[in-house]
Amino acid sequence: MTDEDLTDLPGPVRAELTRLRAERVVFVSERERLLEQLREADETTRGLMADRDRLAEQVSELGDRLRTGSDREDRDEALSAELAGAHQDREALRAELTRTRAERDRLRLRLLDAELALAGTGGVETAGPAPTTPAGERDRVAAAEARAAHLARELAATRATVSWRVTAPLRAVRRRGRQP
Repeated sequence: MTDEDLTDLPGPVRAELTRLRAERVVFVSERERLLEQLREADETTRGLMADRDRLAEQVSELGDRLRTGSDREDRDEALSAELAGAHQDREALRAELTRTRAERDRLRLRLLDAELALAGTGGVETAGPAPTTPAGERDRVAAAEARAAHLARELAATRATVSWRVTAPLRAVRRRGRQP
């Protein structure tokens, strides 16, 4: 039995066969439409998966940046704390330097006093009435000469110190700055 040879079939069977053929055409077209939708959905799914992978990579990069940022903040806090400690140490060292310099100056004065005592000039007394006689005049001149000699030795001792030699360029610059 072929499609053209439907004449031998009774009418209701022919009608049913025609109805079934029409349904088959509808189902085939529906299947084609659904297959097309499936292909589109598959393409959309592939695109969404690519977007998902790209976004996952971006999230990973942002996480790394966030961790790097928090590491930097931690490092900054540690450096700030270290800097504060260094400032405290510097202030403590400055105070110690001030105390040491005061002690050095005190010891230098004691040393100069001891050198003067050894030299026998132990200090020139200026508090008393000045003699008015020519012999008193000679004593006063001798005392002034002894005082001048003492001051010259003291100046020479000061100039012989390391600090005097180290600060010589600074004094020269200051002198040049004062000149008009």
